[in-house]
Amino acid sequence: MTLKSDGRESGETEHHSAATTAEAFDPNLLDQDNPKVRQLLEAAGRLFMQLPYDAVSTDAIAKEAKVSKATLYVHFSSKENLFATLIGSRCHRIAGHAWSARSVISDVEQDLRAFAESFIDMLQSPDTLPLYRSIVSQTTRFPELGRLFYEMGPKRFEARLADFLTEATRRGLLRVPDPSLGALQFIQLMAGDVPTRGLLGLDLHSRGASEARIDSGIALFLAGYGPNAAANV
Repeated sequence: MTLKSDGRESGETEHHSAATTAEAFDPNLLDQDNPKVRQLLEAAGRLFMQLPYDAVSTDAIAKEAKVSKATLYVHFSSKENLFATLIGSRCHRIAGHAWSARSVISDVEQDLRAFAESFIDMLQSPDTLPLYRSIVSQTTRFPELGRLFYEMGPKRFEARLADFLTEATRRGLLRVPDPSLGALQFIQLMAGDVPTRGLLGLDLHSRGASEARIDSGIALFLAGYGPNAAANV
């Protein structure tokens, strides 16, 4: 393998489409707990929260992580791929926590609550909000960032929840005729105005207010999609 002076293979280009980068994300990489990968992701996270996306270079990430640029390219094909893995790793961690004890559906209301609590924690995380603001501020210049964040974050959450709703409906525990729509509706009920407040830098809701929104949202969701609800909601 021939490396260029910046550590990339000869002929490799820096630009990758958002779709290609999102598809390239491999959660198994995260399970290896490779210290170099962890250093690079932590360094990239710090830089992307402090600086605009286009101001963060692979040189800067490697320097912040205290590794060589060649080492960076051993693990990540581009800055876009590293960014995708950063977003994916955070979403993967939150999603895994949300369902870690819920591999078998037992109590639908408690299962939904576990998801909602982890989802709210993710939305209000000090790791998430600065990154979200940075992405939103740059989507006009870099629309692929918005697509990438959506593919790696909200879309994956929606898909996982839709699978849960599909299985719960199959078992007769819920009646959700369109699980994808139901997942989106549940997430919107849980999110409320948190994304808007976070984007504008306003104070976030207290734990008590968040719990009240979760209680109310789950009650409303089950009123429409519970086993005794009308089938044509």
